Amino acid sequence: MIAPYIPPKRKTKVVFVQLGSPEAPTAKALRKYLRNFLGDPRVIDINPWVWKIILNGFVLPFRPAKSAKLYERIWDGKSFPLITNTANFTESVRKELERIDPEGYVEGNHAFLLSPPYVNEVYDSWEEDLKNNVGATKLMVIPMFPQYSESTIASGVDALAKELSQRVKIPTFEVITNFHRTHAFIDNSVTQLDAKVEELKEKGIEIDKLVISFHGMQKRRVVFKGDDYYRHCYETFRLIVDRLKHLKPEQAIMTFQSRFGSEEWITPYTEATVEKLIEEGNKELMVYSPSFVADCLETTDELGHELAEDAKEWGGNVYPVECLNVNDQWCKDFAKYVMTQAEGSAQDKEDIEYQLRPDDYEAMPELEMKSAEA
Repeated sequence: MIAPYIPPKRKTKVVFVQLGSPEAPTAKALRKYLRNFLGDPRVIDINPWVWKIILNGFVLPFRPAKSAKLYERIWDGKSFPLITNTANFTESVRKELERIDPEGYVEGNHAFLLSPPYVNEVYDSWEEDLKNNVGATKLMVIPMFPQYSESTIASGVDALAKELSQRVKIPTFEVITNFHRTHAFIDNSVTQLDAKVEELKEKGIEIDKLVISFHGMQKRRVVFKGDDYYRHCYETFRLIVDRLKHLKPEQAIMTFQSRFGSEEWITPYTEATVEKLIEEGNKELMVYSPSFVADCLETTDELGHELAEDAKEWGGNVYPVECLNVNDQWCKDFAKYVMTQAEGSAQDKEDIEYQLRPDDYEAMPELEMKSAEA
C-alpha cells in the first residue's frame, strides 16, 4: 500500500559550490585533478582535439609534479585552505541562518566540483529528505565566485545540469550567477582592506599603492565571446575603491593574475604592474584578490609567497590581504543575503546590491585585441 502523500513545507536548500582542490600535494593527485579541471571545455575552450593532444602529451606528463610542489606549501597535513575555509564558512552561515530563520525555510550546504562532498551528494541528500517528508521544495545554487565567467559559473552549471539529467525527480531550480555588487561582499571587502591599512600603519608602514588583482582570462573571451567577467571585475574594483576610508581611489590599481598558455590575456598583469610600481618608487604595496572568497593556491601561494618574494628582489614589499574566508561579519551578512535571495521580494533583492553610475562605466578601460582573430 502506498503511503498517503504529505506535501512538504516551503523550504529552499541552498548549495555553495566551489571548484575544489587535489586530494593531496602529490604528482598523482595533481594529475587526476588537472585532468578533470583542464579537460573541461568551458575552462579550455580551444579546439578539443588539439587541446586533447596538448593536455595528454605536454601538460599532464610534466605539470603535475611542478604543481604538487606549490600545493605542498599550502598543505596543512590534512587538507588545503579552500576546502577547510569553505566547510567552516558553510557551518557559520548555517548557524546564522538558524538564528535569523527559526522556522527553517532556508538550509545551507556546500559542495565541490572536483572534491568531496561532490554535487551528486547534494542531490542524494535532497532525494532522501523527500522520502522522509522533510525535503526542500526548491534548490538554489550559489557558485562561490563573485564575478560571472564562463570558465567558472557556466562550468559549474554544466556539472549541475549533467547530474540533473540522470535524475527522475528534478527540483525547482535557481542559480545565482554573481554576487560581486552585493553589500555583503563589497562592505566586508572594504572593511578587510581598511583593517589591513590600520594594522600596517601601527607597525610604521604607510601603503603607497593597493593592487586589486583578479584572476586572469583570455582577452578574446570578453572581446569576441561577450563574457561579462571583465565588466564584473571593473564593477567590483570601482565599488571597493570608492568606499575605502584610508586609501584614495587613485592609489588603487586593477590587475590580472594567473596566466596560462601563450594567448593574449586581460591586462595589466599583476606581476609586471608590481615590478613597475616598485621601480617608480612605490615600495609598500598591498595586494587583494576579490576573485576569491576563500584563500587558495592563487592567493596564499601565488600572491602571498611568490609575488611577495619577487617584490623583495625588486626592492619593495607586498602585503597580501586575506580573503574573507570565515570572517564573522562576512558570514552573518552572507546569511542575510542568502535569506533575501530565497525568501525576499524582487525589490528586496535589488536593495541588497550597489549600482554604479553611468560615468563610472565611461571610465572603464576598453579591451582591444592585438590580433583580429577570434
